[in-house]
Amino acid sequence: MKKLLIITKTLSTNDGQGRYSLDLIKRLKNNYRLVVFSFDNVQNREEGVTYYKLNNLFFSWRFFKELKTADFVHSFSDYPYCLLPFWPYFLFKRPIFITAHGTYGVEPLDRVKSSFLLKRAYKKAKKIICISKFTEKQILKRIKLNNTIVINNGVDYEKFQKSVKKDFETGKKIILSVGALKPRKGYHVSIPAIAETKKRYPQVRYYIVGGKPSDLYLKMIEQYGLKENVIFFENISDEELIGLYYQADVFLLPSVTENENDFEGFGLVYLEAGACGKPVIGAFGSGAEDAIINEETGILVPQNDIQKTAEAILKLFDNSGLAQKMG
Repeated sequence: MKKLLIITKTLSTNDGQGRYSLDLIKRLKNNYRLVVFSFDNVQNREEGVTYYKLNNLFFSWRFFKELKTADFVHSFSDYPYCLLPFWPYFLFKRPIFITAHGTYGVEPLDRVKSSFLLKRAYKKAKKIICISKFTEKQILKRIKLNNTIVINNGVDYEKFQKSVKKDFETGKKIILSVGALKPRKGYHVSIPAIAETKKRYPQVRYYIVGGKPSDLYLKMIEQYGLKENVIFFENISDEELIGLYYQADVFLLPSVTENENDFEGFGLVYLEAGACGKPVIGAFGSGAEDAIINEETGILVPQNDIQKTAEAILKLFDNSGLAQKMG
């Protein structure tokens, strides 16, 4: 059985890359002898997989020893962690695969200090696995490569098949967003869009799973009179999250491209919502175009367009048959 080294910044279920890493390990462990190096504490372990916590980016005897006997390496594009397998490259010359995870695989290419090293890493890699066409396009704008390939994210469908009874907030329309409270997630669009939706559906509820809200979002909620409508969730379990997906009528994340290197690379949460049978709303001009089939599995709207976002919500609220079909 061939030996594969996986290098990841995190194995946390509260992080998109962490969940991706965990699922990748779960899928590969029966086909390869896996050795996983993570820069955070490993809490979720798969049987038969060897785990190590890395404390030093530049030097680790344990990493050198495992690399020497590995057949190939998979790393994520988070800089500078993705550079780790390249320090001893000329000693061992193992094939290295890098997954470019949206903005994390692009933003360092625009910085003087990191650009040189990351470009060399990308050129030496066997393959750069881009999670969306949009991500690949952004990388190729900055560096000429012939080793990129697009492999969209996926989810474990069976994991989301739960018998969940919709037993609270009876009779109220529920919208759900899942994603860190970052500008690129588009909460500055979704919150005013909920205010527009409230005009027709006064009892609408908007659940945001993204952590503790900043004063900026709390002020927005107060400004739009949504104190009774918007509820934040933080530090919830996978079971609780799946329960919220099932409670929702619509999943919403109208992500925006803050600048050329701060964008939504894909949006695994759109697929999670879809696995729970929910119609989704995302935005054009981002990796969401790979995750959502417009007017089939959900609706894509223009970025930063509050009115169009509200219209998409109302379209799904007003037409339960369409919402069910898309879901």
